[in-house]
Amino acid sequence: MRPEHSSLARASGMPRGRPTYLLACLIGSLAMLPAVSLGGELEPETQAAQGRKSRGGAKSGSGVLGLNAIIATTLKYHPALKGEREERVAADAEVLSSQGAFDPSIKGEALSFVTGGYTGQYGSTFVEKPLQFYGSRVFAGYRVGGGEFPIYDNYYQETLSGGETQFGFEVPLLRDGPTDKRRTEIGKSESGQRIADALIEQKKIELARAAGLTYWDWTASRNKAQVYKKLLAVAQERDKQISERVKRGDLPDFDRVDNQRAVLQRQAQLLQAERAVRNSEYALALFYRDSRGQPRSVENQKSLDRIPIPPIVPQLSVQSQVEEATAARPEFKNLQAQHEQNSLELKLARNQRMPRLDVRVLSSNDYGTGDPTLEPAEVRAGLRLEIPLATRTQDGKIDYFEAKQRKIGFTQEFLRDRIRADVQDALNALEIAKQRVEVVSSEVKAAKDLARGELKRFELGDSNLIFVNLREQNAADAEVREIEALQDYQKAYVIFEATLARIQRPKEDVVAH
Repeated sequence: MRPEHSSLARASGMPRGRPTYLLACLIGSLAMLPAVSLGGELEPETQAAQGRKSRGGAKSGSGVLGLNAIIATTLKYHPALKGEREERVAADAEVLSSQGAFDPSIKGEALSFVTGGYTGQYGSTFVEKPLQFYGSRVFAGYRVGGGEFPIYDNYYQETLSGGETQFGFEVPLLRDGPTDKRRTEIGKSESGQRIADALIEQKKIELARAAGLTYWDWTASRNKAQVYKKLLAVAQERDKQISERVKRGDLPDFDRVDNQRAVLQRQAQLLQAERAVRNSEYALALFYRDSRGQPRSVENQKSLDRIPIPPIVPQLSVQSQVEEATAARPEFKNLQAQHEQNSLELKLARNQRMPRLDVRVLSSNDYGTGDPTLEPAEVRAGLRLEIPLATRTQDGKIDYFEAKQRKIGFTQEFLRDRIRADVQDALNALEIAKQRVEVVSSEVKAAKDLARGELKRFELGDSNLIFVNLREQNAADAEVREIEALQDYQKAYVIFEATLARIQRPKEDVVAH
């Protein structure tokens, strides 16, 4: 037989009984079908490649766009994360604003009788600085008065000719002592920074999770398209061979029409797969961004030829993983910061129910000439007492903030239950995905063995082209299901890491430019 007719014979059932011919048919059919790369055994090349990959990330220099590269650009350039970081900027501004309540101030006063029976003139300048220590404040200043004042305004002229310097401080012992509005606002704004940090961390986890899921969708869509391309190529090559046979009259036109039907069917499958590839490329570009935050096309990026098995999840107890998730989840950090803010407000409301008892100490020294009784330096001390007769405002605030405390506590309790359920579900999803990969991999091996066997029976004249095409289609469908099983396995691992608040950091991947 001429060499150019050997492949034709493989598809049409020409000469049988020659060992060399059958061997050639078997080798040719194996070459046309996609190789089994994951089943009971791994091909040596696949094993080596899998050993070089971590979580599906491609090794540096491989030219493959890996998951780490996607997550790296997402966490660095994604606009949603940039927007969340502005919340931290706003929180920092709140801290600065609340600290401004302790800024020093300067106060001045001037008084002069322009008309009337008095000629008094008075001026003063004081600097005051509130302190965070126990709500105290210090002040210092200078005042001077001269001329005649009414007796009820004698304070204004109680200085020597050179004026008087004063220095003093005031300390609240009860109300506004242990806490006050200014210190409460600072504490709340600092807790607001922690809330902003928790929101940023939560957004990172959400984006990394979404990027990981989208990445494996993209990889799987490309792998599926490759399966359908190979399947179509087999039918197209067979169509050429059958057409030659029909022209020579060796086969009826019926076989050519049936194979053309298979070609059209596989073309439709490939078009649908390519549409899924485009859709996944558009979705992945939302995470794969340049330094300006603009989406970058991944159309020309190389993907993994095969989805690897995820890393082995440590066999830890559910309780230990729940504890890890509880300690790391930003939702808990957010609630803790809210609890701190509410505790500060509750502490302030309780303090405001107390009487006001302030201690004031003032030292003064006059200069110049005038009333001799003003010449010695003076130190004065006093108390100010204020007792509220009703505290409904404070009582209402206490009840309000106590209710909020209880609400936060219930929310934390529910969050613990939800995290436990999330961890259990993530672990179960991993186990089921693992078992599914094992089952489907065995199915792929069986389907490909059947396809090869059916082709051999066809070569021996014991089958027909319809069954050959059907077996090949079944083998391709099984391979697609294997890709989907591996895809779901990797996605289950992404969800598991997100549940434990883990964010994958760039390791070996090189971000493509």
